[in-house]
Amino acid sequence: MKFGRPRGTKDFLPDEMRVRQHILRKIREAFELHGFEEMDTPAIELWEVLSAKGGEEVERQIYKFQDKGGRWIGLRFDLTVPLARVVASNPNLVKPFKRYCISKVWRYEEPQSGRLREFLQADIDIVGSARMEADMECISTAVDALKSLGLEEFEVRINNRKILEGMMDSLSISPEVSICVFRALDKIEKIGEENVSKELEKIGLKTELIGKILEFTHYQGSEALEYAERRFGSSKSIKEGIEELRRMIELSGPYGLENLLMVDFSLVRGLDYYTGPVFEIKVKEAQIGSVAGGGRYDSLIEKFGGGPTPATGISLGIERLYEVLNERIRSVISPSKTTVFIANTSAEVLPEAIRLRERLLKLGIVAETDLMGRKLGRQLEYADVKKIPYVLIVGPEELRTGIFKLRDMTNKKEFSVTLEEVTKILGK
Repeated sequence: MKFGRPRGTKDFLPDEMRVRQHILRKIREAFELHGFEEMDTPAIELWEVLSAKGGEEVERQIYKFQDKGGRWIGLRFDLTVPLARVVASNPNLVKPFKRYCISKVWRYEEPQSGRLREFLQADIDIVGSARMEADMECISTAVDALKSLGLEEFEVRINNRKILEGMMDSLSISPEVSICVFRALDKIEKIGEENVSKELEKIGLKTELIGKILEFTHYQGSEALEYAERRFGSSKSIKEGIEELRRMIELSGPYGLENLLMVDFSLVRGLDYYTGPVFEIKVKEAQIGSVAGGGRYDSLIEKFGGGPTPATGISLGIERLYEVLNERIRSVISPSKTTVFIANTSAEVLPEAIRLRERLLKLGIVAETDLMGRKLGRQLEYADVKKIPYVLIVGPEELRTGIFKLRDMTNKKEFSVTLEEVTKILGK
């Protein structure tokens, strides 16, 4: 029998994990530089928590099961709903509460490029502020995290659910049907306008109405806001949405995001809990869609018993970033964390080789010794395959004189050095 892994999951071997950990380290440093503090929540949540405000589409994607006590639970599908539960349960948290979380989530959907069923997300959220400065700080932090990874050209698309909801209301589309429309529009980049039109037909919308909805999604940039004011100017919801987007654009200068923000009425974000600005970040050199996305969810915490609490956040997709950056990062980071392999010429000197390793470890130098009883030549082959930069050769003569052979595995040069000289060379 061949044992495999569940569809939509992946094993990451050490060379892949080095790249992933580099990405996570850079992102974590950027988050903490901006004053976000780390927290985490359980991978499993009660079903009533997960199903509170994600929407029907999300409910279909949740891994749901009964535990041995008969309780319905599920794997978390994002990191925002658990945060809302935590905030609702801890009303005395100092506001604004700026948290980040880097952890796994699970969604039962069709695996695709840059998206698995089990995947890592890196989230930042600001809880307690209704001001657009909070939204812009989330976007700014995400952009800085991407820059720290060597990415340079970005496009930050922004929209506002208030504008979308106001547009639906002006077309006499009920809130219940609007949710279905938003879910369909959220797929426009993946499946195209024609297929979205077919989904809107299935909802029961007439051809003329579908045309008006899709026409609205064509507007971008300053033209989009002018069109919305001209076409739906009497809507209070749309006015509020336009004001919020204009405020974000005003703040783009102070936040160092000049000319990066673009209003795009085709941007929806499929989760039902969004209430205001929504945003996505695209990297122009990447051909796999957005690498980050989020928005404002001012009503979500109330769903879990908390008081009225504004909140906003953004999530970076680690799998997509890994796909974009894998080769680039692999070419610049060390292929091995081990600095030196301490090879022995015989079994008799192995105990001394181990003692030398322990001495180097105490100095913070990553070292390995032979664990396979191999001949010296095979030990050197192992170090070469593992890309370990140095090999220290230990034999009876070396132990007697205190002079060791240190081989530079990169240029194949060999030096005679004392142990003190070894620690100076390797400790650089």
